[in-house]
Amino acid sequence: MRRQGLLPDQQNYTLVLQSLLHSPDPPDPSLLSLLSSDIRSVRLEPDARLLSDLIVAFSRAADPDAALSVLAQTQAQGITPKFSAAVELISALGNSGRVDEAEAIFAELRHWGLQPRTRAYNALLKGYVKTGALKDAEQVLDEMEHCSVAPDERTYSLLIDAYTNAGRWESARILIKEMEMNDVRPNSYVFSRILASFRDKGEWQRSFAVLREMRNNGIHPDRHFYNVMIDSFGKYNCLHHAMDAFDQMRADGIVPDVVTWNTLIDAHSKAGRHDQAMKLFEEMEMSGLAPCTTTFNIVINSLGEQERWEEMKELFQRMREKGLLPNVVTYTTLVDVYGKSGRFKDAIECLEMMKSGGMKPSPTMYHALVNAYAQKGLSDQAIHAFRAMRADGIKPSVLVLNSLINAFGEDRRDADAFSVLRFMKQHDMEPDVVTYTTLMKALIRVEKFERVPSVYEEMILSGITPDRKARAMLRSALKYMKQTFR
Repeated sequence: MRRQGLLPDQQNYTLVLQSLLHSPDPPDPSLLSLLSSDIRSVRLEPDARLLSDLIVAFSRAADPDAALSVLAQTQAQGITPKFSAAVELISALGNSGRVDEAEAIFAELRHWGLQPRTRAYNALLKGYVKTGALKDAEQVLDEMEHCSVAPDERTYSLLIDAYTNAGRWESARILIKEMEMNDVRPNSYVFSRILASFRDKGEWQRSFAVLREMRNNGIHPDRHFYNVMIDSFGKYNCLHHAMDAFDQMRADGIVPDVVTWNTLIDAHSKAGRHDQAMKLFEEMEMSGLAPCTTTFNIVINSLGEQERWEEMKELFQRMREKGLLPNVVTYTTLVDVYGKSGRFKDAIECLEMMKSGGMKPSPTMYHALVNAYAQKGLSDQAIHAFRAMRADGIKPSVLVLNSLINAFGEDRRDADAFSVLRFMKQHDMEPDVVTYTTLMKALIRVEKFERVPSVYEEMILSGITPDRKARAMLRSALKYMKQTFR
């Protein structure tokens, strides 16, 4: 347009924003900032629709500060934002843990002549649930009842999530009954959230009670519920229960999707049942469902752990032939399995292959490489990988630095190990219990037992609680010191 001497108008900008908002992915904040700057550059005074769309876009882009700035501009022009824009902003603030500001916007609704409806209450409720403010969350439901605003399935789902996360299973059950009394039928997704909460807290045995409660309510499990259930059993190595759930899923006429197969294959692989993992992978392909990049990553890791290098390379090639591009996880997996087996040349080749493809190595990849060198006591190679990491502009984590300390310790270079501790302090990084435990191990390896108690003391003075391994290191050092002085 500008090449023809024409300037964009309200409608042009609105169309651009609408196309971004209709995309399945959140808008890019940097793109929105450019668009906002462009609107100002043409001295256009946005109308109510354009301003509301900008608030919605910035909110969905997880940039509530920019959304608040547009809201201030809207109010300065004497314009009332659309209800949907206010709801999106409340949601964005809640997601960022800024519930006080979310409450303030919610309170403003009535001043703007907008009556809070279910969506607005749900947006505020989500913020309370995310921040663990259970009492405030309960008060939202009470206020909805007081204001004659009917809660919907989303309202109840959020509160049920909050109750199960707080370990209040009975409160969740009561709320499910309340849903039915209010003619809001709980669906399979509500129960899958309860199930996921128990899984994340290690209470996988409650899966059976959740399934019973679900069936008592006349609700049939859907694919998502079965996927969560299979994942719950798989995470705690209850593979026979996972396979039973898989069989029941198919018996119910539900076709497993990629997530189902990936979860099962991964669970068997992590449990060391690699043959069964490969059988499931083959069965998946035979079912006509195409494996995705994640599937290949899982199987590549399984083959690597078994040191079946040729098969792993063939699978990697087959993945590419199917048009699936290796991602960061693929290369990190390759570097990890090669490094653990001491095949450092192959690991470095994968790193270089990734870079040549225009991909930036991840911190996890470098940690895998540094840790692999450390396990073999190859401190020079570990420090070389560490320097390459920094050259790639990646900030080292405490995890990587702990592995570097371990590399120096295994190579009996205790002075260099302590230089890493100094590096951490100089760069405002907080050492953890693993840092100090690894330093104590390095001192014991070179028989400098007398220095171990001072490291242990520094750990305590730093506010770190020693774990079982740290206490064992101290006992070992004191034992050797006692034997020396006899």
